[in-house]
Order: sequence, then structure tokens, then C-alpha cells
Amino acid sequence: MECVFGLVGDGFALIAADMSAVHSILVHKTNEDKVMLLDSHKLLGASGEGGDRVQFTEYIQKNVHLYQFRNGIPLTTAAAANFTRGELATALRKNPYSVNVLLAGYDKDIGPSLYYIDYIATLHKIEKGAFGYGSYFSLAMMDRHYHPGMSLEEAVDLADKCIMEIRSRLVIAPPNFVIKIVDKDGARLHAWRETVKDTDVQAA
Repeated sequence: MECVFGLVGDGFALIAADMSAVHSILVHKTNEDKVMLLDSHKLLGASGEGGDRVQFTEYIQKNVHLYQFRNGIPLTTAAAANFTRGELATALRKNPYSVNVLLAGYDKDIGPSLYYIDYIATLHKIEKGAFGYGSYFSLAMMDRHYHPGMSLEEAVDLADKCIMEIRSRLVIAPPNFVIKIVDKDGARLHAWRETVKDTDVQAA
């Protein structure tokens, strides 16, 4: 019942994702951050099998950092998206990753952008997108309410509408979500949307 969705607004891009780590009928934790800071001006939101998701996103993050260390300049958002797509395509016929990715970034000369990359290495530049079971509802809400050039307040309000729809419509809905944005000032956490807080339980 995972969900990650994103959109591009006026001078920024936003990615939101659920925070549940599940396996079969078990919920292992509800504070898993599935939106990685790829570098100072890029976000990588991922859904898929837990092990594949963590391994692949960390692999992409470290290689993006390695490129910057070697060359002294960061990858553009488009270059990072094409690199990510290339790694998924290479793995597809060897040991495929069960991972779907939304990559958002901000470039000085281009502005904000959002890329859709699925587990079979399909790459598209998009204005709005989503993965997971929650995508049925978040895409419907974005089709109805999204418009180019949204302000940050409008985009966060739309993200909240998507989250409420997912929580009310899915049989097993993830309770917690994280919202992150990237703009000219960098990539950063914007808000949590929590209904369940994890507590440490010690054995007596």
C-alpha cells in the first residue's frame, strides 16, 4: 500500500511519500523516510521492495556524489535522471531492482523539474506523477486540482488533499507521510503528516 507522488510548481518541485515499512501483512515501522536528499538540489522519492529500494537509492546517491567529487561540478537533474534510468536498464536483464522512482531537482538555468522512472527503466519528464496503490487516488486529485505555476501553499494543500484521499480510500492506508521540496535554496524537509508515532517498547 505504498505511495509516492510529486509535482512541479512555480519555482519548486515537491515530493511526498508514505513512511510505512511493510512486509506481507506486517508493518515493521511507520517512520521510514522514502524521500532521499540526492544532493543539495535534488530529491529522490522511491517505492518498491524494501531491500531493493534502500540499496538502489543509496547506490545512486553515492554515485552522484562521486561524480561531483571527481569533476568538481554536480550533475544536472536531467543527467541524474538519465544515470538512474541507465542503472535500472543495466540491471533489468541481470538482477532487476523492484524500484520506482520520482526524481525532482532544481537547476539554475532550467528551474525545477520532475522525472518519472519506473522499474523497467522508463524515463519521462513530467509535471505531476505518482507510484503505488495510492497513485490511483493521488493522480485523480492532481488531475482535478493541479495547474502549472502553483504556489507552494497551493501545492502543499494539494498534497494534503492527496494524503487525506489515500487515508480514507485505501483498505490498509499508510498513516504517516513526509513532504519535501526543492527550490533555488536547496532540497529540504517541508512537513510531516503523522497520525501514528512509533514508540520504543522495552521488554520487562
